[in-house]
Amino acid sequence: MAVRIRLAGVGLAKVRFAYSPVFETVMAVDGLRVPGAHAVHLPWVAWARERVASVDDLPVLLDLLAGPAKPAVLMPVPDVRMPDLEAELAGVPARVAAVVRACHEVLVAPHWRRIVAVLEADISARAAVLADRGVEAVFADLHPEVTWAGGELVLYADRRADQPHCVDLAEDGLVLSPSVFCWPRAWAAVDPVGRGVVRYPARGIGTLWEEREAAAPDELAALIGRTRAALLALLVSPMSTTELARRLGVTAGAVSQHIGVLRAARLVTTRRDGRAVLHMRTARADALLA
Repeated sequence: MAVRIRLAGVGLAKVRFAYSPVFETVMAVDGLRVPGAHAVHLPWVAWARERVASVDDLPVLLDLLAGPAKPAVLMPVPDVRMPDLEAELAGVPARVAAVVRACHEVLVAPHWRRIVAVLEADISARAAVLADRGVEAVFADLHPEVTWAGGELVLYADRRADQPHCVDLAEDGLVLSPSVFCWPRAWAAVDPVGRGVVRYPARGIGTLWEEREAAAPDELAALIGRTRAALLALLVSPMSTTELARRLGVTAGAVSQHIGVLRAARLVTTRRDGRAVLHMRTARADALLA
């Protein structure tokens, strides 16, 4: 089925980015249910299978996920860039919410920092495209199943279907929501109440489960120092000071000093998102590493 999302005027001006811990958790469980459909996550599946048996009442959630369409209550549209899990579970029936909460704690939370880094990196890259080339360029590069033409965002969930499903978001706006566990498909809310949502696989998912080592070109290390070069190499996705210190084997204070130098050289930017402070390398740093 093709989903045609009409965006114009006010609705187009309200396009924004956000992601959902509840959606990630629900799709992670779905990935365990049908792992062949989510092959990129097989390393995680092997890890999670040993732990999922500890989740009480899991069949309650599995039964809701059995069909191709997922219940809207398990697909909340994020109110803010990264909503709190409990805030998203507020409208979910208590028994189902308890299972989702347990699944998040057991299966997703141990990897949440890494997942957030991938999602944030995707948003940062697309925000740069938005600033440079506008919203049409963002839509054009969102997903192979998504196209933009004539004021409509079209998601081809099934190209064989003749009759499209039309969604009018001319007033309510649209949330573009990168996801890790929705891979490889794009998803759209077909009957939104208020703002709509399109979920798409975030960039960089292929490296999510790799154990990456800090490796920097020798020439760059000679220029700016091995620790700073390794730090830039690690910042292929946003990371916190604590995570960088752990990966580099140095103190958080040392990382802060290096970040300050790199920020002054416009090789790194830093921003706060709630309680988290994330560092990201800039396009200038990308060019330096190339």
